[in-house]
Amino acid sequence: MMIDHVSIGTRDLQRALDFYTACLAPLGYTVQHQDGTQAIFGADGHWGFAIYPAQDDSPLPGHRAHIAFAAPSAEAAQAFHARATELGARTLRQPGLRPDINERYYGTMITDPDQHTIEVVHWLG
Repeated sequence: MMIDHVSIGTRDLQRALDFYTACLAPLGYTVQHQDGTQAIFGADGHWGFAIYPAQDDSPLPGHRAHIAFAAPSAEAAQAFHARATELGARTLRQPGLRPDINERYYGTMITDPDQHTIEVVHWLG
């Protein structure tokens, strides 16, 4: 893995914490650390994804920027999508195969409540 961790800003830390706690659970990621200024998700003690309150009113997401989480299965990617949309996320790409990317690629893409683009990918064996 090339990237150690990623962080994003949020306008509402509790809303983002609730959203990501529910959506990342099917992928096997849980809160690894939390206090009033941050929440950090990962697995097995690795802190890989952090959310922080925005410091001002500048734009949160950047053009074409997105985060892609690894899913342990296609079903986990589907469960992420289902939970995300139940919690108000907007679907950018329905869960499914993407042979235009790679014949083994199975994924989905949403925008979270802060308009960050989040992708979930499972590479079929």
